[in-house]
Amino acid sequence: MRRDDDVEIPSLTLDQDEVSERRPGTGVPKGSSTPTPARPAHAPIVVHKKPSLAGIYFLLILLLLVSGGAGYWLWQQNTQLKNELYGAKSEIQNLDHQLLAADVSANKQGETLEETLKNHDSEIRKLWGVAYDTNRPAIANNTAAINDLQKKLSTMRDDMSTQSKLIAVQADAFNEVEAGYNKLVPSVASIDDTVKALATKQESQVKLITAQVGQNQAQQLSLDQILQDLTALQKKVDALDKQTADTSVSDMVSIQQTLTKHQDAINSSDAFRTQVNAEIIRLRKQINQLMLEQQLSSQ
Repeated sequence: MRRDDDVEIPSLTLDQDEVSERRPGTGVPKGSSTPTPARPAHAPIVVHKKPSLAGIYFLLILLLLVSGGAGYWLWQQNTQLKNELYGAKSEIQNLDHQLLAADVSANKQGETLEETLKNHDSEIRKLWGVAYDTNRPAIANNTAAINDLQKKLSTMRDDMSTQSKLIAVQADAFNEVEAGYNKLVPSVASIDDTVKALATKQESQVKLITAQVGQNQAQQLSLDQILQDLTALQKKVDALDKQTADTSVSDMVSIQQTLTKHQDAINSSDAFRTQVNAEIIRLRKQINQLMLEQQLSSQ
């Protein structure tokens, strides 16, 4: 239940009728022409409700507390601000003194620096004059050298431009050579195949030549043997000529026929040997030609 709720409390104050009844004296007041009607003995008691002031008192106390707290907080803030203001004033005064001291020091340093700069300026002018007078010939020589270098640089730029053009032309030529090389690659491959076939053919021809040389050597041995036989027969014929002058014609004919046969064999062998030698020379020429073509194709 709240404090400000209405509660029916019997009033302890006396009514006007009760006050008049309890007054001393039984007489009717003077000047009163009509008597006061008497209240019935068993009349009900009338209760008058009064508004409760507890809520208002509570609000007033709360407002007082809040006002007191706010006033105390404002007083603290005011005190703090005053302290900060005093501190700021003291800092401003210190800064003002420091600025004055710094201004004075800066003025002095500025004057000193200005004098130093003037001295340095005069010294620099003196040194510049001396250096310019001393280095004037070198400056002139350097100017001439710079002009020469600029001319050389211009010439070099022209040369570089020419070289660039030549490089471009060479690059085009190289591209053409590369394209030709790419075109020649299949031809080289076909030549390589041809060379391999010729090498195989050459090997077979070498084998044939080797066999032919063996045959020639065998025939040469046969010819040597025939020559030896002919020499022996010639010796026998000479011996027979010396020993017997009465040799019959038939024997001479047989001997002559034998000599003729041997001479025919010798002539045939010489012709065959000449033919074989010509064939060997032709094969050697073919081998040399194939080897030369193989070397050129490999290069």
